[in-house]
Amino acid sequence: MAAEANAYDAWFRMKVKAALEDARDGTSQVQVMQAAQALIDAKRQVEPKS
Repeated sequence: MAAEANAYDAWFRMKVKAALEDARDGTSQVQVMQAAQALIDAKRQVEPKS
């Protein structure tokens, strides 16, 4: 069990390190929230009112 935890910890740390070192442009929080709001608004227009 400890070996699995250590392996997972090493994998997780590698993923975090890679993400922090990624130089690509990311998506801003504003862009994500605008896209989410557009999905919510579209869903509201499609749903029948009860």
